[in-house]
Amino acid sequence: MDLRTAADLAVRLAREAGDFAVKEREETRIESKSEGADLVTDVDREAERRIVEGITEQYPEHAILGEEGGDQGAGSDAEFRWLIDPLDGTNNYVLGIDVYGVCITLCQGKVPVVAVVHDSPKRRTYSAIDGQGAWSTSDSHSEVRRLRLGDGESLSRTTVSFVQGYEVDNDDDYRNVLFDKLERGTKRVLRTWAPAADWGLLATGKLGAVVAYRNEIWDLLGGVMIAQEAGAHMYTEAAGDLIIVGHPQTAADLKNLLTAYEA
Repeated sequence: MDLRTAADLAVRLAREAGDFAVKEREETRIESKSEGADLVTDVDREAERRIVEGITEQYPEHAILGEEGGDQGAGSDAEFRWLIDPLDGTNNYVLGIDVYGVCITLCQGKVPVVAVVHDSPKRRTYSAIDGQGAWSTSDSHSEVRRLRLGDGESLSRTTVSFVQGYEVDNDDDYRNVLFDKLERGTKRVLRTWAPAADWGLLATGKLGAVVAYRNEIWDLLGGVMIAQEAGAHMYTEAAGDLIIVGHPQTAADLKNLLTAYEA
């Protein structure tokens, strides 16, 4: 398995899906997935179909898990599985807010080995291969740039992003305690509703950390990998519901801030 070839494919498919979403935004048709806040559009579904088609053409033996289409491709016993979020930030997308993107991750077993996060409106792409660092590139700057994080600043000077899964409701006590502690203990808590944007901000050093609570794996695992390849540290609480990823000192400080409130 040539991971560089797989990464090049993921970058190309993410950029094509992002360009498609940008082009179709004014014409998109909107639906509600459930009784909650989660939305889906015809662009989500078509973008995923195109990504799946590109993957299965090159890797028919691989399994695929898409946010919209669920399990696809080869069976669950496949060695490699792709995770796809074809339009991360759909709520922003339908509101006309240019904060949305594409997440594509390749896992060997349960371990991510290739990750791509694409900022569709800005046409900026973040990518990583296991053990080979994290990189960014964009149309406006042709060079590929290596991403490296420093230790970070004190929490009082640090902006962190809080992301949560769609199954988490506003009455979740643990979620509310975490959010309250973050608001009181940091400079600012960012809520983008688009983890693809958050991972890009973290990998480029603009965010101190991403705090993820019960998040879906298709917009979590790849972003974590890119951040770690850029030098971020990760903490996962025992139940696996809470993940802190950030500049090394920031992640340690957030762990101390939040762990006394574990459920």
